[in-house]
Amino acid sequence: MIARINGVIAEKTLNGVIIDLGGIGYEVVVPRNYLLLLSAGDKVLFYIAENIKEDEYTLFGFPDQPTRTLYYKLTSVNGVGPKAAIAILSAYKSNEVQNAILKDDVGVFSSVAGIGKKTAQRIILELKGKLVEVDGASGDESDQAYLALISLGYSARDARQALKGIDKALSTQDRIKLGLKGVSK
Repeated sequence: MIARINGVIAEKTLNGVIIDLGGIGYEVVVPRNYLLLLSAGDKVLFYIAENIKEDEYTLFGFPDQPTRTLYYKLTSVNGVGPKAAIAILSAYKSNEVQNAILKDDVGVFSSVAGIGKKTAQRIILELKGKLVEVDGASGDESDQAYLALISLGYSARDARQALKGIDKALSTQDRIKLGLKGVSK
């Protein structure tokens, strides 16, 4: 599995870039709003989401891990495939998508080509409560134990609560174990 690619943009394509990495060109599809900021010759780091089908292998690149995580959450919704998720992330920044979910703003999603009102409602219904809050009340984004609990599907509130009172001097692994015990109570 490819987790990230760090290299130089050899050229831009209609939907992404070709990254030159050790003499091999990797075509990476990126959200359009981010693609506009890139130029050939730029050194970039993309966090990768792979989409493997019987007749197609596509790499989707994101500027940071939270955006990639949001992509994964969007594609977990029934009716939202990789192309629809990229279309949403091309039209809006990650924090705008999260705010739309938290505020039940169906219009944000239904304004994206290929996303109807029912799919927009399903996105909000299925992802509300699964996102890290974007209002600054979220946990410490540099805390690996907190991020691990979030990646396991816990809400930001539950992750914060689980780690509350656990000594930060402990190893990340020990904090995660203790946090999981606290969540399961």
